[in-house]
Amino acid sequence: MYINEIYKRVIKNFKLLGSGKILGGISSALTIFIVAREIGVKNFGILSIAISFVEICNILLSLRVWEATIKFLGDHKNDTTIRSDILCWSLKLSLKTSIIACVTICSFSYFFIDYIFNFEINLLNLILIYSFLCILVTTNETIDSFFRSSDSYKYILINNSLSNLIRFVIVLIILQFTDRMELIILGMGSSIFVGFLIRIKFLIELFTKLSYSFKFKNIKSFGPKRDFLKFAISTHLASIINLANEKNLGVLLIGYIAGPFYSGLFKAARSIAKLLRRIMDPILEIAYPEFVILVKEKKLADLQKLIFNSTKILGIASLTIGSIILLFSKNIISIFFGVDYLDASSALVLLIIAGLINNLSYWITPAILSFNKPRVLLIMSFFISILYILILYPLITEFQHVGAASAGIVRSMLVLTIGTLIYKNISKKESSTLV
Repeated sequence: MYINEIYKRVIKNFKLLGSGKILGGISSALTIFIVAREIGVKNFGILSIAISFVEICNILLSLRVWEATIKFLGDHKNDTTIRSDILCWSLKLSLKTSIIACVTICSFSYFFIDYIFNFEINLLNLILIYSFLCILVTTNETIDSFFRSSDSYKYILINNSLSNLIRFVIVLIILQFTDRMELIILGMGSSIFVGFLIRIKFLIELFTKLSYSFKFKNIKSFGPKRDFLKFAISTHLASIINLANEKNLGVLLIGYIAGPFYSGLFKAARSIAKLLRRIMDPILEIAYPEFVILVKEKKLADLQKLIFNSTKILGIASLTIGSIILLFSKNIISIFFGVDYLDASSALVLLIIAGLINNLSYWITPAILSFNKPRVLLIMSFFISILYILILYPLITEFQHVGAASAGIVRSMLVLTIGTLIYKNISKKESSTLV
C-alpha cells in the first residue's frame, strides 16, 4: 500500500511540475529561437560562450547545497525547528559562496578573458553582466529543494511558467529597439532575478503555513552541520567534475578550437535536444526526495519498483518525442532558427540519441545520493569525465560541433553502464544488512 501512495504522489507532482516545465520550456525555447534568428550564428555563438563561461565558473566557485538540503530535510521531516534551521543555514551558505564566486569571476575575466577568447565583440561586458545575475542561481536551487521536500510543487510550476514568460517578453522588447549584446544577455538572464522574487514570495507564504521561522543568526538546533558540509562538498565536487559535458565544456571548447560560428550551431542543436531534458527534469526532481525517504525507511524493494516504473514511463515519453525530432530535424531547425543553422542538423541527431540514453539513467545520481554515498558518486563522475575529456578534444578538432555531440553519446553510455553497476553493488550490500 505504501508504494502505491508514492506512485500517486509522484504522478500528481509530475503533472504539476511537468506542466510548469513544459510551459516554461516553451517560453524559454521561443526566447532562444528569436535571439538566434535576430543576431545570427556567430553572435549567437559568442553569447552562448559568455553564458557557458559564467555558468561553469559559478558551478566551480559557488557551493552547491541543494542535494544536501533535500537529504537532511528528508532526514528530519517531522521536526519543524530543525527543518527551518537547515533551510536558513543553506540559504546563507548559498548566498555567501555565490557572492564570492561573482567577485572571483569578474576579477579573473577583467584581467585574463581577452587572452582566452579574442572576439570582435567585447566578451568581458557580457560576462560581467551575467555574473551579477548568477549570484542568485544557487539560492534559487536551494529554495526549490525546500519546495520539493515539502511537497509544494505548485510553487515550482507557477515560478517556471511566470519567470520564463516574463523573460520572453523582456527579450522581445529589447530586440524591438536594439541589437546590443549587453542588453540581450541582461534579458536572457532576467529569469534568474524574476524567479528569485517569485520564490521569496512563495517561501514566506509556505513558512507561514507550516509555522516555520526565519532565523539566520545563532542557528543552534541544527546539529549535524559537519555531516551536511561533507555531503555538500562531495556533491559539489561531483558537479564540478560533471562540467565535462556537452552543455558546458563542449560549448567553450568548440568556441576555443573552432570559433563562435560552430558554437552557435552547437548551441542551436542543444536548444532543441533540451526538450528531452525538459521531460526528464520533473521526474528527477520529484524522485530524489522519495528515494531519500524509501532508503531511510529501509524499503529497498519499493525503491527498486519506483526506479523501474518511473524509468519505463520516462523512456516511452522520451522515445516518442525524440523520434519526432529525429524525423523532422532539418525542418525544425529551418523553421525555428532559420536556414543559416541547417548545418546543426547532424549534431542534433547525435544529441537526441545522447539525450535518450541520459533519460534512461536519470535515477542513478539520486539513488546513489539517497544511500548517502556522495563520495562514490564523486569517484564515478571523475572517472567518466576523464574518459570524456580524452575523446572530446580530438573529436572537436576533427569534426567541430558534430564531434562534441558524438562525445556526448559516449559519455551517456558510460554513465548508464557504470552507474547501474555501482547501484547494484550498493543495493546488494544494503539488502544484506537487512537480512
